[in-house]
Amino acid sequence: MRELLKEDLHHVVTSLPRDVIGMIQKYPSLMVAGGFIRSVIAEERVSDIDIFGDKMETLKQAAQELTIVRKGRMHETANAITVLAPPRMPIQFITRWTYANHESLLNSFDFTIAQAIIRCVNTTYFDVSEAGTTVPKWEGYCGDRFYEDLAARRLYYTSPTREEESGGSLLRVRKFLMKGYTIQAWSLGMVVARLMNKVDMERIRGQELGQVIVGLLREVDPLRVIDGIDMVDEHEHIC
Repeated sequence: MRELLKEDLHHVVTSLPRDVIGMIQKYPSLMVAGGFIRSVIAEERVSDIDIFGDKMETLKQAAQELTIVRKGRMHETANAITVLAPPRMPIQFITRWTYANHESLLNSFDFTIAQAIIRCVNTTYFDVSEAGTTVPKWEGYCGDRFYEDLAARRLYYTSPTREEESGGSLLRVRKFLMKGYTIQAWSLGMVVARLMNKVDMERIRGQELGQVIVGLLREVDPLRVIDGIDMVDEHEHIC
């Protein structure tokens, strides 16, 4: 694990919507991680913001407050609570997994190009009158291979230990290949192995193996099941 470059940390924080910045300052246990940070640093189109935390109750409270501020609505699945207020960017509060610290969150990502997080640490300073002043301090961390693999647009699979749909990583490979990323044979083999480990060969008698595998390739992104919403990239001006 290493720190994000100061320039990138500043770029990512200033790319966040103001209401999200205020919410994270209010709830320091919340962390922005994954695709948003990668997209901002790589100058890719941002589609949403994923927020993680240590307690489901905090995530739900923050989601409810942001929904009221944005005068939007919430869409809840088994994986996340998504705050929708078109044409503003969707904010996803990931509730399926919770993380006690940023290191455990980093280690949970399946590809190194997603291993990046930022968080806000409220620091109290004291002046000569001993009156405390709270000043928000932003921190950013990434995996050891984050910058190298992002620069090479390379998918390196981390084989994380977590409960998830067996085909989730393979679907993400497909998404990244469409964006111009590449994956080497070793990483692709490990992704396929994760999927195949969920195939019960004793129970598929009479079924086509291909049909079983297709059934395991379930889309897990809640935004893919919301129709009729024209998403606008709030950070399109960043270049």
